[in-house]
Amino acid sequence: MFFGFPGLKYDGVDRTAELNEKTFNKTAFAKGAKTVVFFSDVEADDDELDQYECFLQLSAQFVERRGYKVYTVNTTKEVKLRNQEEVEKGEDTIHVYKDGYKIEYYGIIDPDTFTSWILDIPDEPVTIINSKFDEDEFEDLEDTHTRILGFFEPGSKALKEYEEAAEDFMGEVEFYAVVDTFWARRLGIVRVGEVHMYRPFEKEPLVAPKSHDTEEEFEDWVEKNHEPVMAKLSLTNYFNVWKDPEEDEKLVVAFCDEETEEGRAMFKLLKKVARMNSQYAGTLEIVLIDPDEFPLMIDEWESMFGVEIEAGPVIGLVDISEREGVWFDMAQLNLEQPKKYQTQNLEVLDSWIDQIMQGTISLDDDDEPPPPPPPPAKGRKRKEL
Repeated sequence: MFFGFPGLKYDGVDRTAELNEKTFNKTAFAKGAKTVVFFSDVEADDDELDQYECFLQLSAQFVERRGYKVYTVNTTKEVKLRNQEEVEKGEDTIHVYKDGYKIEYYGIIDPDTFTSWILDIPDEPVTIINSKFDEDEFEDLEDTHTRILGFFEPGSKALKEYEEAAEDFMGEVEFYAVVDTFWARRLGIVRVGEVHMYRPFEKEPLVAPKSHDTEEEFEDWVEKNHEPVMAKLSLTNYFNVWKDPEEDEKLVVAFCDEETEEGRAMFKLLKKVARMNSQYAGTLEIVLIDPDEFPLMIDEWESMFGVEIEAGPVIGLVDISEREGVWFDMAQLNLEQPKKYQTQNLEVLDSWIDQIMQGTISLDDDDEPPPPPPPPAKGRKRKEL
């Protein structure tokens, strides 16, 4: 037994090799090559070495049979190579190089999660929708991925430009296209050249300017707009979501167990709040976390932020590196009767988000009083929680 899987064994063969500045390009970008490269600054005396070695060797044993070769790059020694591949100093990350494309893995360092992810890498950067199966695949990603959908003439120059733009976002944004009127209309697109962006938890798509039809224009538009207001933390997007925000961004974390009544009510409330604040995409990120999906992290998060995650839903403005947060007063919400108090709940939570975006509530002053509760429902007294 290995990693809890009966019958799974490591055969003891070392399948990894180290790359340097001289050997990297001719290995990773060789014609027909399928290459996995683990960039890290782990040294021989690091406590993490055994963990990484176990992950790499078991993953390599699996992916080798699917045509992949696994390599490592020591980013402490190979500074030029680290900069070339846009790896941050001190960052441990995995890149997959396949058919000339570079795809970054943002998931946790776990062989089961990683090998499952690598099996799902598409053969092409753009999926053409021409069947119900393709349509269902597109719809299934509604709340998990930012999706781009364009309508093009088959074989057109604009489609080629769109495909080349998609190459730079593989593993982060899912690109789709339709090439006939039937599927375009079925998916809500009426004009050839029209491109829609669908961000998680938002009902209405963002439409690209009509003038955009070159690789550079598509890339700039996607780069500027692809970040959603709310993202759900998963095993495969962990390090793309659980990270410190940029200087001009606000990071709000919401812990809610979707298997509880209050957790489901909070989740539905947050989806509405995210849609109401779509104008803040790129400057506000709400990270939705179901603790049941990360049981080993519950104690760490509770210690990090000083909140009780298992007691019920909590939401706060946080700084991950500083291990601090300003937490919303959950007593202002009625999650026991969410339908009855939906309007009041939305008002108070949306007001709190507005205060964050206006700077009234900030991490610089965690003594800031919470926003006032909404007025009670007309003609009856609001139930106290």
